[in-house]
Amino acid sequence: MGDLIKSIFYVVLFAGLAFTLGYGQMSFTEDKEKGTVTIYEGEKKVLTYCFGDQLKNGAAPEHIRSCYIHPLYSLEGQVLTDDFSGDHPHHHGVFWTWPVVVTRGQKTQTWHPHTPSLRQHFNRWLELRADNGRAFLSVENIWKMAEQETVARETLSLCIHAAGPAGRVIDVELVIEAVGGDLTLQGTREQNKGYGGLCFRGAPFLKGAVMTTDQGLLQEDSTNQPFKWVDLSAEKTGVAVFVSPSHPDYPPSWLIRNSYAGILNVSWPGLEPMVLKPEDPVTLSYRIYIHKGDRKEGEVEEEYQKYILKYKGD
Repeated sequence: MGDLIKSIFYVVLFAGLAFTLGYGQMSFTEDKEKGTVTIYEGEKKVLTYCFGDQLKNGAAPEHIRSCYIHPLYSLEGQVLTDDFSGDHPHHHGVFWTWPVVVTRGQKTQTWHPHTPSLRQHFNRWLELRADNGRAFLSVENIWKMAEQETVARETLSLCIHAAGPAGRVIDVELVIEAVGGDLTLQGTREQNKGYGGLCFRGAPFLKGAVMTTDQGLLQEDSTNQPFKWVDLSAEKTGVAVFVSPSHPDYPPSWLIRNSYAGILNVSWPGLEPMVLKPEDPVTLSYRIYIHKGDRKEGEVEEEYQKYILKYKGD
């Protein structure tokens, strides 16, 4: 009986300490002037969503962008992403853009600045809520052509979980719908790379990071090969992207880099064009997993199995 009372005492003590220090307590801070919302667990930053226009000092005005995640932080508070990088100023933390978009009979893109221009704009918040160790962020954005006509609507939903012993889970859902006419998405045909879609641009320290997929280790950069998940691991931290089994063309092709930076791009729809029609949206679901150490210490494979369990009953 004495041991039982002692065990209960330590459980209650730990729970009280966790509450006091804010472990698992999620919160938001909005900076309207900067156009950002930052999510915290306790006093630690988890990620910042840039809903307003961002332009790095010295960047060309046409590179102005909004509607992406940066910074994304490791469990220890290290910045994992890069923004407006010198080699690729169109890379923005965790972002989702396409190098080939056809709409209103014109070819344009959201990947690079283009004429006519096409980019995402914040429209309205749908949800900002934190409870039970999770934070929920949902926002509606619109794609404006030449800064005037709306040609698509996107809904981004994030579910950010409190960190566990090995890592943190962030569920990402993108719903994209054409507005006022058909809209075609396609990856680049340059050298048959096919890139475009959800992309993670890593901070400089991820150059040379170990690249692992569900098919095993990668010894060099990979283009246009299908995988279910991909992980980049440095010495003390790593990030993986899992693709939902509900994703179109599952498993999709990827662009993966560690040569000049850490790049994880789910290249959908790849080389074949995808035509979106009004009132017939496409849903793209992913899980970003931020973990300690390498893929083994971070239990990446085990976490992916947990992710797909919820789809097996569908």
